[in-house]
Amino acid sequence: MTREVPIPAAAVAFVRDTERGIEVYLNRRPAHFRYYPGAFVFPGGRRDEEDSDLQAAACREVKEEIGVEIEAANLVLLRQVHTNPKAGPVYDMHTYAYRIEAEFHTALNREEVDEELWISANAALEKLYLPYQISAAIYTISRFATVAELLQALANGSISDEYRLHKDYWL
Repeated sequence: MTREVPIPAAAVAFVRDTERGIEVYLNRRPAHFRYYPGAFVFPGGRRDEEDSDLQAAACREVKEEIGVEIEAANLVLLRQVHTNPKAGPVYDMHTYAYRIEAEFHTALNREEVDEELWISANAALEKLYLPYQISAAIYTISRFATVAELLQALANGSISDEYRLHKDYWL
């Protein structure tokens, strides 16, 4: 039996300004995971019954996966997509941008994260194994020179992406 209603889920794209442009924070999924083993992703996951909304789910998932407490008020919607049914359950994925301006200390949950890294958006697109929805979000981020420009465009609702072709389109 297939689920007809997509599963609500949230992920957080941590972004920061550097001399090389915007960097994104990613973590690698463990090899034993059923979906996207070894892929680099944003921290996140499905909304649980106790979550009041998707922002609460995003905050909880970040805390569970990388041990960082974030403020829901600082989450800015970056993308909303339904994931591809050929890759597993269909999620109604809300990816939020979250600006990091200070030190970023994590405590990884080794059952959910194999490694972490900060990488420029362009380098991530060129070098890493990324699921399509993560690639698309990073592509959007890569179009901006600074985090302030990205967040301003998101606030204005002026982002219209045509990112459709990718090596892992059906994943």
